[in-house]
Amino acid sequence: MMYQSRSGRYWKLRLVSVLAFSGTLTFSVSCALSQITPDNTLGIENSVITPKVINGIPTDQIDGGAIRDTNLFHSFEQFSVRTGNAASFNNAANIKNIITRVTGKSISNIDGILNANYDANLFLINPNGIIFGPNASLNIGGSFVASTASSVNFANGTKFSSTDPQTIPLLIVSVPTGLQFGASGGSIRNESQASLDKATNRFNAPAGLQVQPGKTLALVGGDITLEGGNLTAKGGRIELGSVASNSLVNLKPANQGWVLDYEGVQNFQDIQLMQGTVNGSVKPSQVDVSGEGSGDIQVQGRRILITDRSQILANTLGSQSGGNLTVNGSESVELIGPGTPLTAVTFGAGNAGDLTITTGKLIVRNGAQVRNGAQVGNVKQSLGSGGQLIINASDSVDLIGGFSLGRNFSFSGLFSATSDVGNAGDITINTGKLRIQDGAKVTTQSSGTLSSDANQYFPATGKGGNLTVNASDSVEIAGISANGTTPSGLYALTNGPGDAGKVTINTNKLIIRDGATITVSSEFPPLPENVIYQGDISNLGAAGELNITARSILLDNQGEITSNSESGQGGNITLQVQDMLMMRHESKITTNAGGNGDGGNITINAPNGFLVTAPSENNDITANALSASGGKITITAKSIFGFEPRTRAEVERLLNPKQPLDPSRLLTSDITAFSQQNPTLNGTIQINSPDVDPSKGLVELPVNLVDASQQIVAACDSGGKIARSSFITTGRGGLVADPTQPLIADDAVLADWITLSPESQNRAGVIQKKVAVQAQQNTEEKSQKVNSVNEPTQIVEAQGWVIDANGKVVLVAQVPTATPHNSLLTATSCAAN
Repeated sequence: MMYQSRSGRYWKLRLVSVLAFSGTLTFSVSCALSQITPDNTLGIENSVITPKVINGIPTDQIDGGAIRDTNLFHSFEQFSVRTGNAASFNNAANIKNIITRVTGKSISNIDGILNANYDANLFLINPNGIIFGPNASLNIGGSFVASTASSVNFANGTKFSSTDPQTIPLLIVSVPTGLQFGASGGSIRNESQASLDKATNRFNAPAGLQVQPGKTLALVGGDITLEGGNLTAKGGRIELGSVASNSLVNLKPANQGWVLDYEGVQNFQDIQLMQGTVNGSVKPSQVDVSGEGSGDIQVQGRRILITDRSQILANTLGSQSGGNLTVNGSESVELIGPGTPLTAVTFGAGNAGDLTITTGKLIVRNGAQVRNGAQVGNVKQSLGSGGQLIINASDSVDLIGGFSLGRNFSFSGLFSATSDVGNAGDITINTGKLRIQDGAKVTTQSSGTLSSDANQYFPATGKGGNLTVNASDSVEIAGISANGTTPSGLYALTNGPGDAGKVTINTNKLIIRDGATITVSSEFPPLPENVIYQGDISNLGAAGELNITARSILLDNQGEITSNSESGQGGNITLQVQDMLMMRHESKITTNAGGNGDGGNITINAPNGFLVTAPSENNDITANALSASGGKITITAKSIFGFEPRTRAEVERLLNPKQPLDPSRLLTSDITAFSQQNPTLNGTIQINSPDVDPSKGLVELPVNLVDASQQIVAACDSGGKIARSSFITTGRGGLVADPTQPLIADDAVLADWITLSPESQNRAGVIQKKVAVQAQQNTEEKSQKVNSVNEPTQIVEAQGWVIDANGKVVLVAQVPTATPHNSLLTATSCAAN
């Protein structure tokens, strides 16, 4: 009979055959123990069901069927296996494919064991839907394909159809080539937590539905749901495909069994992995192909949702290279909750496979993570490297927050790391918009591992991976973690002798705000006091490079771009800006070095753009070193506003107290490149801009209009007589500009240069020398290599003139201080008249 489950979300089928006799209840041994009923579509080759008890398990033995070459066909009106029972296909050794269809209108509810002899592949086709209960398991030697397709297609055009089950000769049927869906395809649900023969997966959890190592386990239908259900194919292949009606999914034979091809599918449906309750315990869903050989996973749908600690795992354990983990969501892929939903790492000598997500929108939040890389192996000298982590999201990628559990905080994001001798894999993000917020991260790292007693930390020697972001619209990184410890950001790090990777960003608009960061660094890891670092902290790997190309860059409210090193040379930062780089509210661009390392180099190239900051907001650009040489800062821009290049001596003079010698302690916006401990090892600041005074800043214009009549005297009344006022502007040549005369370029005096007499030269030289001495005193501190690159001597515009002993005019660069002649310079006022 049929009954609705307590959850009310689906129907289960159950058969109870009861025979009442003499007031007692007895189970009939002559009735099928499960709900398996053959139809009559195969004529004399119909399936035959024989109830038996095999190895203590009530079993429906299935004989008969139509044999064509190495294919065995079965056709049923209904096909379900009740809890604690088994259905056993009694096939011969030469059979390679057992193809089973359901022609009735009921779903298949499998909560027992499916058996098949030898290494035959088993296909179960029921367009009404298939449910695998908590006790469902597989005991077959080949691959298993469960589908709600309407037919199985063959190369010669023959179809073994559930919706059109006509009796046709199957004498020329060959290898299956596809799954054809009709007007409607039912859903597939897996709840299996079975542990046949105590089989477990990589998490030491029950294997659930499991095939033999190197074989394929495929669920292909309408909506696919794993609710506390596990799938295991060690070193094999798992396929989860959710397609809409009238779709054709191609089947391609492979060493692992079958590869499903969705090239001709236009529309997809949804796939969800979530937790379920089994015997009162809450269980996540787990999909695992980890094994000695290469294992592949392909997930194909419209909206793919992974929640509640559910996970997909494709790890490499042996010497062979790992397979690939591919998740394709035509509309969206969303990962929610703590844990590691998607993982492809290597623990052996083989390299890990690639992890690829292709979708419209990718959302990773509340502690969910995507990981690849290389972990600790049994044979360190031969540990493989991590594969590629590739994100292709046509619309957007959103990485949000994390999950707090006591003092621990699980960050949401994308991670590639090595903790041993293997190299970490690279991360590549191709999208329209990348948003990282509330402590989420994208990190490539050469990290390390703790000893079993957690008292020692062994740094990795492998290199960190490269991080590349191509965002056609924008990259926005904002905020810090909920526990206030970690900024949101893009990171390429090393905590040991392995070099950090590079960070490359190409986008239209880059925004880093509210404490967020882009960081490449070589730093000693933060460890508890009782943990001993088993490495040379003075020999950390090199900090990576940071290269950003954008139309505009905004750093606001402590936003940072950094490339720091605790013991080695600081990494280089290169910014290619088309329009504007703006820094606000204590933001930083730094490439500082500790120990004996030199400061890195900062290159900001905006030949047609602007560098803008507020002078009093403490926004700094620094390339400083601790004891070695400061780095080089090169800025090319059309105009620079608000920054003040400062020497080491000037910073020291302005600070109180003098130490630490940190320009961020000044409230001004500074550019520095010096050695904190050695005044002779200063770096270089080169500013290439038509505007040579970057410190002039921006002047805020008055909001209210000024009444000009109160500022300029229009006329004076003197004893009844009106006195005329005047405003005179004088051109550069000392001549009054007459609007009635033809224009002369810059109002210059059109006269040839003359040579002064020795006496005149001497007098003019004395005056100019006095002026130059004062200027020298004002600029003495700026002798440290600011604009120290060989630049042509500038022609200084004349600011005034003096009269030599012969009464001749001599042009000077600065007007000397003089007492004005009272009769000429006394202001005329109405009162004086």
